[in-house]
Amino acid sequence: MNPLDLIEILKNHTVYIQTHNFPDPDAIASAFGLQQFLAYHGIEATLCYDGKIDRLSAKKMLETFGIVMHSKNDLWDMKEDDLIVLVDSQKLNSNVTDLIGDEVACIDHHPIFFSYDYQYRDIRPVGSCSCIIASYYQETNTPLSPKCAAALSYGIKMDTADFTRGATALDAEMLAFLFPFADWNL
Repeated sequence: MNPLDLIEILKNHTVYIQTHNFPDPDAIASAFGLQQFLAYHGIEATLCYDGKIDRLSAKKMLETFGIVMHSKNDLWDMKEDDLIVLVDSQKLNSNVTDLIGDEVACIDHHPIFFSYDYQYRDIRPVGSCSCIIASYYQETNTPLSPKCAAALSYGIKMDTADFTRGATALDAEMLAFLFPFADWNL
């Protein structure tokens, strides 16, 4: 699908980007990268999750990159007609809490175990969800901040275990794409 189709679906709605429960660095980077992509195209989105952020690498990532994610317990104002984009997760999986909003889109790199009819679906067998989000910037020539490029690079690095687990050509291509933009001090 064309990433700009997602923009059209989300326009004029309250939007949430939800990761899997207990988000790891790839989920966090993917959500943050998508949030920045949507913001460039005029759509504000809130990052959310269920569970805890308990991995040291995930906690440090939020702190280092200044990423704000909200626990489902803090989403008292979410409504049924608010739109949810699932990243690094899929509806009906056991590691994703069904929030009150409407899951209209899914961007993920895991196999499909339960079919669901999203308005926008981008599920690819790659090593990291971060590389899918990075491809949105490349495909649409959307400007990329150094902080966002660094976060997406870190997501690719962590989910592929430094390219030793499940890495694909797209993961490598997207790391190469992100490299000149990224703030490597982060």
